[in-house]
Amino acid sequence: MSEYHVASFIVRCRRKHLESIINTIQAIDGAEVHEKDPVGKIIVTAEGKNHRAISLITEQIRDMDHVVDVAAVYHEYDPNTESRGPTA
Repeated sequence: MSEYHVASFIVRCRRKHLESIINTIQAIDGAEVHEKDPVGKIIVTAEGKNHRAISLITEQIRDMDHVVDVAAVYHEYDPNTESRGPTA
């Protein structure tokens, strides 16, 4: 049996580092930036095969220099899905 998890977050960062943070997030396997606001808000989704994969992505983002906050907005999982997303 295989699981599939997807979650979304609002990431807040210092606005002068917005583009750098976006590029760093985009380089994380399983993470995708969907929207940005010039004041330093970024909408991110994370996909993975289990809850731990989502947690690791969140921790990587939270630990970045100039990231002020990472707030979870949504988390869903399908416990009976063959792997559809990254294998993180």
